[in-house]
Amino acid sequence: MVFRSLFRRSASYLFTYSRAIIFKTSRSYTSGMTHRETIKPIVTSDLCSQNFDSVVLVVEDILDASPYSSLFETLQEASQVNQKFCSDVHTLTCRSLPSKRLIVSFTGHLDRDIDDARRITEASTKGISHAIKIGSRKPLLLLGQLKSAKKLEHPWLEPSVSCLSSLLGGFHALYVPLEVRESSPREGSLCTKPIQSQKAEAFGWFAGTHYAVDHEKLTTLAWCLEEGLRVARDIGGSDPERMNAKNIVAYLQKELSEPVQMTACPVDQKLYPLAAIVDRGNSEKHRGHIVHLEYNGATGKEVDSQQLVTLFLVGKGVTYDTGGSDLKVSGIMATMHRDKCGAASVAGFFKILNILKPSNLKVHGTLGLIRNSIGENAYVSDEIVTSRAGVRVRVNNTDAEGRMVMTDLLCEAKEKALKVPNPRLLTIATLTDHVGLCYGQGYTGIVCNGPAKGLGEDYNYQFAGSLLGEMHEISTLRREDYDAHKADEEYADLINSARPIAGKRSRGHQSPVAFMIVASGLDLHLNNSEKPLAYTHLDVASSHGPCPGIPTGTPILTLASRYILPGQLMKWPIRKF
Repeated sequence: MVFRSLFRRSASYLFTYSRAIIFKTSRSYTSGMTHRETIKPIVTSDLCSQNFDSVVLVVEDILDASPYSSLFETLQEASQVNQKFCSDVHTLTCRSLPSKRLIVSFTGHLDRDIDDARRITEASTKGISHAIKIGSRKPLLLLGQLKSAKKLEHPWLEPSVSCLSSLLGGFHALYVPLEVRESSPREGSLCTKPIQSQKAEAFGWFAGTHYAVDHEKLTTLAWCLEEGLRVARDIGGSDPERMNAKNIVAYLQKELSEPVQMTACPVDQKLYPLAAIVDRGNSEKHRGHIVHLEYNGATGKEVDSQQLVTLFLVGKGVTYDTGGSDLKVSGIMATMHRDKCGAASVAGFFKILNILKPSNLKVHGTLGLIRNSIGENAYVSDEIVTSRAGVRVRVNNTDAEGRMVMTDLLCEAKEKALKVPNPRLLTIATLTDHVGLCYGQGYTGIVCNGPAKGLGEDYNYQFAGSLLGEMHEISTLRREDYDAHKADEEYADLINSARPIAGKRSRGHQSPVAFMIVASGLDLHLNNSEKPLAYTHLDVASSHGPCPGIPTGTPILTLASRYILPGQLMKWPIRKF
């Protein structure tokens, strides 16, 4: 299948040395790579269309289906014999539908303090998943007129937002992992699962008049967002061999094209000394790479420099984390292939930029693709290394490798940010288990420095993510976070892992941010400086998705909701101060 975004970049955009390594070591993967586009939704206003073999109805209450008499009658009959009908997912026989298949998936209440956009997304995912399980290959998704939307003014219940949430939920159910696509087809047996490269042949969206939105545009936007999420899931969810650093680069070369520019090279010790020390213990097969991505939405257009936002995204791409010399033991190493989900989300965001080409936005992305291995050349505690910013760091925990990988990349981003108007710096990483202990599974931790907090960036990202079901909690940097990384010695300025107090590390997801700020030299650009720089860290360790399971791609939708969708949809909600 010819992929519309095949890599057409001239050789000047790539390091020849890097390309030679990639194709030499990754021949078995690049030759069989399956870059299957996300299935494009078909918009219809005909519930009885012969093009679909099931209808998936997502509603809050059976009354939401009252505009559709045939469906409503079926729901009423079912509710009379099942007192708990208005919950979960049900399969019903609806004689007025050509396929006779009606799957109803209830969102549950939407009017309580605890309800949010996830009700719609999850109900849509469950509905489409159930349809596939019972044999449907051409489901038609219908989001009913949610009764709570009439009386509430929640931004996530705005028609364009709720429809987009529902579509994205449906897409999530249809995602097929990259390794499965590459293994397809295979018949099932007693101990094996049948494998298919796609779960559905068609995916329909019902364009009902109860939502005054441009359904064609919404479905196109949903498809574009899902393409970015697919890239993030392919990279983040694939195993550490399939997506080692060189294979990720090869994958991105096929996925990204103009106007996104891409360069990739092995980790340079002079440019990125902290990252290089982590990479030192790797074999040639797993040699780390630094990937630079760039998108310029102002090219050839008259754009007000004061309105132009320049994003600098740094993604942690630890392809596998053994813990290094401070080895993860007793089975806790399992699932560490997901430690690359931060970089995966940055790559996925660039896929969206590649397709939608938004204006008034420039984005620089840097991916630190490095494996944290154990071996005779692996770095160990007590080593001292000087960062790109000239800060001397003593290693006291090799399992605190993520901050080591990102800090010099953040320093490089800082150097570029000082030369442009309206810069915003972000690091995105599966950085700490502490964020999950603090906020629970499914929540991203936001930590801002002073300039970013002054601009309300923490609340801006929290609001933007909540519209499409990416939930964030806000944390604050305190003096204790900086103190925890000070080295009480003449040899070094910092230690890379906070000192435990009474055997426990407190403020475990905030203090690494303080470390990166100081070690990158960003502490010279806080509120009390002549050139303050807004910097935000997003810890996605507890929101990247279940494992085993499908990665979420967080925070791609947050970034899209904040920087892309307001320019694509006239009525996209904006946070009110």
